Amino acid sequence: MKKILSFIVILSMCFSLFAMGGGESATTENGEDVIELTYWTTSTNLTDFELSLQQKFMEEHPNIVINNVIREGDPGNDFYTAVAAGNAPDIVLVSYTMMEQYMAAGILEPLNDYFDAWEDKENYDPIYVDMFTRDGNLYGLVSWSAAFYLGYNKPLFEAAGITEPPKTWEEAYEDAILLADPANQVIGYGLLTGQWTEWFFQYYVWQAGGDLTRENEDGTIELTFTDPAVIAAGEYYKELRDAGVLSPDLTISFDDLQERFAQGKVAMMPFAGDWVSVMTGMGMKMEDIGLAEFPVGPGGASVTTDMGQCLIINARSSQEKKDAAWEYIKFMLSLDTLQARAENMVATGGISPMIYPRTDFDLAAATGIPAEWMDVVNASKGGRLEFAGKAIIGSYVDRAVQNILTDPNADVEKEFAEAQESAQIEVIDDYNAEILGN
Repeated sequence: MKKILSFIVILSMCFSLFAMGGGESATTENGEDVIELTYWTTSTNLTDFELSLQQKFMEEHPNIVINNVIREGDPGNDFYTAVAAGNAPDIVLVSYTMMEQYMAAGILEPLNDYFDAWEDKENYDPIYVDMFTRDGNLYGLVSWSAAFYLGYNKPLFEAAGITEPPKTWEEAYEDAILLADPANQVIGYGLLTGQWTEWFFQYYVWQAGGDLTRENEDGTIELTFTDPAVIAAGEYYKELRDAGVLSPDLTISFDDLQERFAQGKVAMMPFAGDWVSVMTGMGMKMEDIGLAEFPVGPGGASVTTDMGQCLIINARSSQEKKDAAWEYIKFMLSLDTLQARAENMVATGGISPMIYPRTDFDLAAATGIPAEWMDVVNASKGGRLEFAGKAIIGSYVDRAVQNILTDPNADVEKEFAEAQESAQIEVIDDYNAEILGN
């Protein structure tokens, strides 16, 4: 991997040096000007396989060089500040949660003309075109997405005499009691209660028919912590705690929860599609993993999220770089590339029921993923984005939920009312003032 990466970096540097020498632009053997595209990625994502795809792209486009710049964490989150600083990449993957802000800021290149001329346009799911279209402009194309489901351990369910996953909160509560086995350290229902608590909690608020915040048309955020759906979700958490089906260690970390699920010590829990490969990587058998839609709560419908990343083009890049960036996006979203990804998944054992936007790509046929999983995956397309303001007010939700679970006498409504008041004063007032330019 390092040899390939070094080759790409050296090649990129050579073109740059050539461009500076004598004031002439670097050219290919055919006399075309060489265009260098800066792409931000992480060391984890820049695998040998990804490098091989980039190499193939450059072979097919000899006038385009991909300059990979390693930015650990989530490079797309730094795109906004990089644009302001004048050192943003030409292309980067941006998470769904950042797209609204970026679209409003005018820093993403509209892709309409490119997309309309694309020969594969009709094979791209319109759900994912509409998701990031604002005022008639398409600002990003989804590379991949992963929804959240109820993940469950099939052998544990079978041993408990449960023949199908729960469809309602009541069924999930009853099943969790049957599945919990403290003597063998089996948790009936796995929830995050000490770390990123709001991440899982939002799904239960959604099943109850509400949300934790409301984003207004002007971009400001309104807190809805005292919404009846939030209170219902808090009460449900209390019921699960009182039934003894949660982890006795309420500080359990996300990594520990995943590891315990892989070990057969968690019967069911909220579960993202891309975690299947994580579990199999820890030694769990793929056939032991069940996926189902979230059990329905008081809201009367199963609601999930759609979490993924979009390929975007920097609106401040030169026109020639924008055109080259579109060629790169087309290549990465092509059917041939997705088929190659599927083959790599099978070869490396990293198969997960991800959502890909092409309607002509059959993930189950390409990888052997169980058909029952794909039914759940297809039903989850176009899910909700995470609640507005999650990054700045998530900790307030965390504390409220944690107080409810650790104090048997805690009043759910009072805890959330106090959390809302604190969040409003400490972060939301300033956030809204900044949005409004006050």
